[in-house]
Amino acid sequence: MTDLDLLRGDCSRCIGLCCVALSFDRGPHFAFDKPAGEACRHLSAQHRCRIHSALAQSGMVGCVRFDCLGAGQLVTEMFRGLAPNDSPAVGRAMSLAFARTREVQTLRQVLARAPAESAAALDSSLDSATASYAALLQFDLAHARRVASAIVLAAGRPS
Repeated sequence: MTDLDLLRGDCSRCIGLCCVALSFDRGPHFAFDKPAGEACRHLSAQHRCRIHSALAQSGMVGCVRFDCLGAGQLVTEMFRGLAPNDSPAVGRAMSLAFARTREVQTLRQVLARAPAESAAALDSSLDSATASYAALLQFDLAHARRVASAIVLAAGRPS
């Protein structure tokens, strides 16, 4: 699918998955250390960033620059009604789904630049991969990366 809207993160449709799943180190992009799997101190109980409108001024430039490519809202929908803090098992599953879905979204972004007829089969496969958590776990990301690379390489060659 080459719909670019599908590749845009929409924080209003997400439960702050990047604020839980990802780690970051204190430095020029982040004001403090945060391990993966632990909620950011700025994430509210309603799964919203309390400083979203002032991230850069608060020393969280890395958050401003990060783009989940729509993975956050896809995983939030996939786990509708659940949140990472419901239990350690749910948190781990959502973090894994977030990481894998972001990879799928990256492949979609790459394929958006390829000829539609070349990318159609893989596009369909990527759509199926994000249909459910079970489908996402079964999806062969390594194979999809190889196929996407071949499509992009072939598209760059003169006919």
